[in-house]
Amino acid sequence: MKEYLHTPVLAEEVIAYLKCREGGMFVDATVGEGGHTLEILRASGENRVIGIDQDQEILEQARERLAAYAGRVTLMHDDFTRLPQLLQGLEIERVDGLLFDFGVSQFHFQQQGRGFSLYADGPLDMRIDTRGKLTASAIVNHFPLDELEKILRRNGEERWAKRIVKAIGEERRRGEIRTTGQVAEICSRAIPRRQHPHRLHPATKTFMALRIAVNDELNKIEKVLTSAPFLLKRGGRIACIAFHSLEDRIVKENFKRMERTCICPPSLPQCACGGREKILQIITRRPLTPGLAELRNNPRARSAKLRVAERV
Repeated sequence: MKEYLHTPVLAEEVIAYLKCREGGMFVDATVGEGGHTLEILRASGENRVIGIDQDQEILEQARERLAAYAGRVTLMHDDFTRLPQLLQGLEIERVDGLLFDFGVSQFHFQQQGRGFSLYADGPLDMRIDTRGKLTASAIVNHFPLDELEKILRRNGEERWAKRIVKAIGEERRRGEIRTTGQVAEICSRAIPRRQHPHRLHPATKTFMALRIAVNDELNKIEKVLTSAPFLLKRGGRIACIAFHSLEDRIVKENFKRMERTCICPPSLPQCACGGREKILQIITRRPLTPGLAELRNNPRARSAKLRVAERV
């Protein structure tokens, strides 16, 4: 069996807050290379896990890693927004815990032919699910420039979006932009050198914005969080790991919305909706972040934030 370098982020916290040691049925909706699923299976000999991922290639990595637990894990190549339908197909009504580890795996950045890394020149692809039709190349070369600017601002919070998009437009007039290296160079030229980030490549936010757009990541998070809590047993928990502020904000706002019994606008002097059943109880009022020991062993975990809520 090959050696796996992937280290699951906040694994101890996930096991503790999902109450995995008590045994049950869990869903790892972003199974990746299987690191969190492996820890869930190890936490109790009674645990079963349904693992879902859009990327067939990385799912095979997980399958190999979890081979010793094949009888207790079901791996599915699918989109987590279809979670209600997937559980229904397995004749599972409710589960004890749900885990979402948003974003992309380090595995993706190591695959040069996929276009995720700005440090390795490759094709402008960035599709997590290679069955998808939209690529980063289509966005960079064919989207209207004003729409491209909106993508960089909305998905990447890129303050230099206008300058970058202007430079992309000039490059498009000379010919098709084919590689990640070209986009990285365009960003480097467009952002004033004295404003280049100290520890990050100047194209980092642009690449993130394009990847999010290609895979519709933020809309998918919003969609799944409106349905996933209803798939939990009472007392079951949902845990979400986010790696940037946009993801974390969606998780935070959805948890708060499902904790409220009144959905009236704050401007109303009194409740007019008649109230509703409380769906979630927030367990982590502030997000959990990696400790110093974890950061020493896994520096890539530095931006991770874990939020947990419980079905009531």
